[in-house]
Amino acid sequence: MKKILSALVMVSASLGVSAAELPKTHFQVVGGGSHNYTFGAVEKPFWEKTLPEASGGRVTADLAGLAESGLKGPEVVRLMRSGAIDIGMGVFAYVSSDDAMFEGVDLPGMATDIESARKIAQAYRPVLDKRMRERHGIKLLATISYTAQVFFCREPVKQLTDLKGRKIRTRGRNMADYVSALGGSPVTLPFAEVVTALQTGVIDCAVTGIGSGNAAKWYEVANNLYNLPIDWSVGFYGIGMKRWQKLDPAVQALLEEQALVLEDRLWTETKRENEFALACNTGKGDCEIHDKANMQAAAPDAKEQEVLRGIAQNIAEQWGKRCGADCVKEWNETAGKAAGVSIH
Repeated sequence: MKKILSALVMVSASLGVSAAELPKTHFQVVGGGSHNYTFGAVEKPFWEKTLPEASGGRVTADLAGLAESGLKGPEVVRLMRSGAIDIGMGVFAYVSSDDAMFEGVDLPGMATDIESARKIAQAYRPVLDKRMRERHGIKLLATISYTAQVFFCREPVKQLTDLKGRKIRTRGRNMADYVSALGGSPVTLPFAEVVTALQTGVIDCAVTGIGSGNAAKWYEVANNLYNLPIDWSVGFYGIGMKRWQKLDPAVQALLEEQALVLEDRLWTETKRENEFALACNTGKGDCEIHDKANMQAAAPDAKEQEVLRGIAQNIAEQWGKRCGADCVKEWNETAGKAAGVSIH
């Protein structure tokens, strides 16, 4: 905190404004799903305590969860651009219908662990920042991640081929393509409808964060976990450029500084959540965050991992064709370099 306040003082001094002289500013913020662990552990204390304290009480915010706001996720970019909400959090896969380039931050199979996911996101960030500003009227404040996106299934999955023919809830085009490549039948379904769909057999499996699924008690209707991280639901916090440009420069500086604090806390705490999630879902090992369940878990073996790498490359190539040559060039120079992958 001392480092943060020192940085704020330095920035404010360069602008000729002290923290005490910041103009009073209030933001309406739509965060992630309130059922998620990081909403209560990171987002809520940041917007309600950390940001106001860093500004000497001059900059404040009201935070609402996605569901409480009556939103589903895909519309968040348009709502920020129009000024309907000040600051919002979104998952890039949910808003990718607006722009295929967004998908490049979290292509299926590119990151097998959260450290790799963060490295890719950091490398791709300048591309996202420029695109969001110039094409979508959004200022990128922070990148975020959820826990590994894995399979919660009604029936056992002991090997990769067991997914063939199953109806599997996915989100986003790339994840659907990935599931199709595994022989599954992707089904688009809102998060809130998954439990009922699993209960009634409308779907056989559903993909979500290994932590999020526990928090939503999916283990009550799906007793089998296939620990294959497809991606990490990498997302963002942003603010509409119209709102951003109206802010006092000192408030802009404060918000940029504090957004990096929020970003680091979200990635760090999600990594911690991910480390405990498997133990919580299976009831075996150290479970410190979620509820202990009794799921049966399996994961791909070394031979299956080779198959998965080939599928990931193919999905990336398909995405590249949709996104275009310039998009591929930028991806190869940033995210691709971080992932150690090149697409054509």
